[in-house]
Formats: sequence, structure tokens, C-alpha cells
Amino acid sequence: MNKSERIRAALRGEKTDRVPYGFWTHRPDIDLDADKIAEATAAFAQRLDLDFVKSMPNGFYCVEDWGCTLDFSDVARGGVGRVVRPTVSAPADWARLARLNVTQGALAREIRHLTKLVKLVGPEVPVLATVFSPLTIANKLSNGAHRAHIASHANEVAAGLNVITQTTCEFTRAAIAAGCAGIFFATQDATHQLFDAATYRRFGERYDTPVLHAAREAGGWFNVLHMHGEDILFDALRDYPVDALNWHIGETPPTIADYRASGGARCIVGGLQRGFITQRNLDAVMGDIQIAMNHTQGRSIILAPACVIRHPVDEQMLIDIGNRIKSL
Repeated sequence: MNKSERIRAALRGEKTDRVPYGFWTHRPDIDLDADKIAEATAAFAQRLDLDFVKSMPNGFYCVEDWGCTLDFSDVARGGVGRVVRPTVSAPADWARLARLNVTQGALAREIRHLTKLVKLVGPEVPVLATVFSPLTIANKLSNGAHRAHIASHANEVAAGLNVITQTTCEFTRAAIAAGCAGIFFATQDATHQLFDAATYRRFGERYDTPVLHAAREAGGWFNVLHMHGEDILFDALRDYPVDALNWHIGETPPTIADYRASGGARCIVGGLQRGFITQRNLDAVMGDIQIAMNHTQGRSIILAPACVIRHPVDEQMLIDIGNRIKSL
């Protein structure tokens, strides 16, 4: 099997010649340069012999064109980027959001990045475009004020979410037109700490679904839902129209065994706790792999971390993990 065939078979729950796998990490020194990040990501995928590639754009590409002021000074030291001046401060600001043109600005930069990345890795390696959910984008745009605004000015937030969703759908279609196999759809607000299930369905699912339908309708065949964080609203998201699920397995419920026992049959992208990877604990990583294999019988599983492996990454550790997977 080539890599695309292996991924497609795993998504269908069929037997594969070996278990497919993937890794991803930040490149904060170059992720604002479309050419450099594409070249570095493709080289990373080749060195590690990855079965698929998840794009690693700057995490704020989705809000740059709406005018957020950003600070990335802590990222190179293992920290995260920050919004230092949000676009949305007051509830009335949601209505001022205008639909963006994905052929301009940061969104156009990311389409150039994806176009080049697809070309560099070749047709046999599926590429996933990282797309943030509309509510996640609203969080970034408002520096977290969206929650208070939902409580006090729900209609204003809904108007802004409509505009964000339209732009995100357009970006998704452009990414798949550029050759991506699908999207890695990141939901970072779907946790019990942030929203109850009913509120998430109104302000999360209502806007998530059009993006996922846009990905499918554009030809995406490898669309992955990333449920970020702990104590996730798993039951609210598990039946989203995607091809595979990704969450922090081993760090937050459910386990793979619990998901399968509940009747969940969707392909899982994950199973590896990134803490064990960054600690260079190969034995613990192999324990995660064995658990995943035991509970899936090696079907409908694509081994990967739940989330980004923090920069800087020990590539030799990842190569060693990949070699172990290939020897199973």
C-alpha cells in the first residue's frame, strides 16, 4: 500500500499492511512565511516517513486579517502566541466583522502554503489543512470575551459567528481545491469548563456543521475532528460529519475502549500522549500504542498525538517511534 491507500483503508475500517501514523509540531521561526513552512513541513514528513501530513500554520492565521494585534515572542521558548489587542472588545464589535476574501492577506498566505505543501509531498501523501472552528476563532478574536458576550448579547455574537462561518467555509473550499485531502477541524472551546452542551450546540455545533459540510462537498475525504482539551463535550461532537476523531486520549475521557464499547466505530487519529513523547519516554509511548492496538485490533486507527508536539521537538524520538510502529 502507498500512504494514501493506507489512510483510506484505515478510514474504512479495513485491514492495512501496517498501522498508519503521523506527527506534527510548531515551526514558530518560519510559520509566517508560506514557502519556508511548506518546505520545512514537507522535509519533516519525508524524514519521519509520515503517512499523512497535518499542516502547521501559525495558530492565529485565522484572525490576522480581522486586525488582531499579536505577540509571538514566547513561542520559541515553548510558550504560545498571544492576542495583545483583540478585534472584538465590546458586544457591538461583532456586528462590525466583515466577510474576508481568502485570496488576500493571511488567508491567501495559508492557501499558498498549502498549495506548495501538497506539491512537495506528492499525490500519495494526504495533507490536512488546519481549520479552526468558528467559535474557536471567536475566542481568539475577542481574547475570551465571547463567553460573556454570549451570556449578555447572544444575537450580536451570532451575527459575528455567521460572518466567521462564511469566511471559514470559503477558506475550507479553497484549501481542498489546492489539493488537501481534508481538514483538521480544531474545536478548542468544546469543554464542560467553558460551555454546557446546550449552549455549545447553539453557538458551536450550529456553525461547525456548515464548515464540515463545505469540506465534504468540496471533495474532502479525510476530515478529522480535533476535540481539544480536557473534560470535552464528547457526546455532543462524536457524531459530527467527519471521517475520523482526534482527542486527548489517555488524558481525558473517553478511553478508546469506552468509545468502542459505546458503539463508536469512527476511525481514530490519535492514541499517543504527547507528554510521553516530549519526556522521551519510549516505553510509555509503546504502552500507549499497545493499548490502542488492543482496543482496535489494528483497524480504524491512525496512530498520532492528540495535539501538537511542543517546539522544539526531538526528531530522533519520533523516528524511533515510527520505526517501532512499522515493525508491529
